[in-house]
Amino acid sequence: MRKDLLAAALAGAVILLFGREILLEHASPFRGDIPVQFYPWKVFTRDMLASGEIPYWNPYAYGGAPFLANMQSAVFYPLDWALFVFPPEWFFGLSLLLHLSVAALGAYRLARIGGASSFPAAIAAIAYSLNGFTMIHIPAGNHLTYAGAAWAPWMFWAAAGFVFTQGSRLPWALATAGIVTLHFLCGHPQMMFYSLVFAFLFCLILGIFVERGREQPNPAVPVLRTGAWTIFTLLGLALAGMQLVPTLEYLREANRAASLDLAMATEFSFAPHRLVTLFCPEYYGTFIAGNHYDSFVYWSCAYAGVIVPVLAVCAFAARKRFPVVIPLMIVGGLGLLLAWGRGNPVYTVLFHLPGFGHFRAPAKFLPYYLVPVCTLAALAVEWISERTYEAQQAQKESSPPFFYGISLAVLAALLVFYGVPALERLTELMHQTDGAHNPEAIRSYAIARAGLIAVAGLAAFLLARRIPRYPRIAISLSLALVLAVDLIPYSRPYLLASLRRPDAIRKSIAPPQEIGFIRSQMEGRPERVATLAEIGYPNLFILWKISNLAGYDPMSLRSYNRLIGATEGWKEDAFHDNIPLRKTDGPALDLLNVRYILTLQSLTGPGLRQAFAGPDFQVYERTSEKRAWASIRAASDIAPSEITWTPVDSQIEIQQYSPHEIVWALSWENPAVLRVAEWHYPGWKAEALKSGQWIPVMMEPSPEGLRVLRLPEGVSRVRMVYRAPWLGWGLSVGTAFLFLLLAGWVLITRTDRHLALLQRIMGRYY
Repeated sequence: MRKDLLAAALAGAVILLFGREILLEHASPFRGDIPVQFYPWKVFTRDMLASGEIPYWNPYAYGGAPFLANMQSAVFYPLDWALFVFPPEWFFGLSLLLHLSVAALGAYRLARIGGASSFPAAIAAIAYSLNGFTMIHIPAGNHLTYAGAAWAPWMFWAAAGFVFTQGSRLPWALATAGIVTLHFLCGHPQMMFYSLVFAFLFCLILGIFVERGREQPNPAVPVLRTGAWTIFTLLGLALAGMQLVPTLEYLREANRAASLDLAMATEFSFAPHRLVTLFCPEYYGTFIAGNHYDSFVYWSCAYAGVIVPVLAVCAFAARKRFPVVIPLMIVGGLGLLLAWGRGNPVYTVLFHLPGFGHFRAPAKFLPYYLVPVCTLAALAVEWISERTYEAQQAQKESSPPFFYGISLAVLAALLVFYGVPALERLTELMHQTDGAHNPEAIRSYAIARAGLIAVAGLAAFLLARRIPRYPRIAISLSLALVLAVDLIPYSRPYLLASLRRPDAIRKSIAPPQEIGFIRSQMEGRPERVATLAEIGYPNLFILWKISNLAGYDPMSLRSYNRLIGATEGWKEDAFHDNIPLRKTDGPALDLLNVRYILTLQSLTGPGLRQAFAGPDFQVYERTSEKRAWASIRAASDIAPSEITWTPVDSQIEIQQYSPHEIVWALSWENPAVLRVAEWHYPGWKAEALKSGQWIPVMMEPSPEGLRVLRLPEGVSRVRMVYRAPWLGWGLSVGTAFLFLLLAGWVLITRTDRHLALLQRIMGRYY
């Protein structure tokens, strides 16, 4: 236990050294998708939860859209809830450190259960936590990608424990369910899906190899065991039912219901020519320096340190000592093969299987190469240390420990005080070199960097293996130092390019003058703005509580896409990662009550007048008479071609307009059909106040997807309320009850202490 704590402390120290600005200066990554997507979402979630409401609906993007049902919102993720107690400017920095720690601990536990002792397992923890896949996603702002990747080694760990255990498998089954729940709630469906697939394969393959080693193997046992393990992964998904059910419901209504085309799905592939980056991560330059000269579609990285792939190959010699070696090699090789993506016939076949066609970026298979390769490196160090110790014992030589110990200490000092600055200087030279005009120099620097680390690793190993009696600790610590000296100078530029101080974050999200003007003109009316494509931060309007027709989110309602697409001239049912609005007029803008157009350009044309010229953008007011939030027609049935809607905004009074409830008063008494500029979606219900009582009102979608209410006569007020479907919560509560029953059974039956306590409670003869 003490060695485990020391090894964990070693990995934790490396992570803290990597991200020291986060703790010392409260800096946070604030680049890429974080400021334009995730920061507004987290603040919205935090504020809604603080007010006692679950954020089911977001009225401030896409003219209103499901929020909780969008899995990427991660509303119920416990690790996010723990960080909501801190200022929002600190959130993404602390979240990064937290998920790097989760990744390190998961890789450590997997290496330990695979057969590595404490200090060799620390190598897996360091390598996986600071791997290149995670690093390139920090400046890209792909917060959910590295959060999802952090749970991948835990899935492998749970599968291995379920296979290896000789006693009751129920504790491992429950651990599997809990990990699946956390992995799902963290909000990255693609990483979740891939983790389930690869952990399933690992469980099956490992079970086959373990069963083959028995005296009387039974081929059915691995299949049955894997099937039992799969049942508990489904239990984990059911435990997240409050997120799962709304997400499945949203998928039926969303633009991602259909598969992507193969060209879009294979963007961001790890092509075979990039295998050199396993040893030279910036062989093709890097985007943070602007000198990446490979095709953009192949932007990816699977670097885990120069020595890690070499050690992983050496682990093949230990395949008889550690049953996990061959299964890990098979699964890791498959992960690397599928990450190839574009041009890969295997991926093309896989793309047409259920589930895979909905995701893009095959490079997101890389964590399922990195988890095995980091674990194999730890097992190789364990095996080499054992052979070294056995050789020392067999030779019975009295090696001079003082000489080799001093030599190793001198090498460590040279690595820290000269090696780190040298690597930092090489990295700086690489980043300063123009990739378009001088790619040869970038390649030379990358190869020189890899060579220096390889030489240092070899020297450290040769010295450490001569330390008598404690070769495992000496070899592990020396290689861990080489790995840290390699990964920290490599990874820190990616972090530093992304960090912003809290005051800079607050300044960047402060509402500009134009927002103050718009608020003063709207005066609480349910009017919207439309930010044109050149304004790249439409989700910031969530923070400013102004409803925007645009948005930044890979998920949106299909009805929204069709209506906007018809105005913008998109191909029908085309997928858009965000919505780049370009039109300033059209039926969609009238139907959704868009009053202001926000742009960086000067606009001219009928129906537009400049309302405000600010320092950040221009504000134009649309003067269309057809624009309205509420429109009415006669209650009698009319042929669709003859329907005429009359704007009646002047005859209603908005009394409340909040994310989950809209209330307004009417000034007419006759029955009518009312259309409001809000998207129809399951869960929204309408009620009308008639003769002092609230009565239900029929609500249906218009052909455009908006809400249409059939109001009876004598109505004075109407309200629309979002009521969450009970099925998801029922599934979660029921599954949680079953989970607690099983967990209680495990606690009661596994220790004498719990049995004694139960006897005290239930009676002596229980």
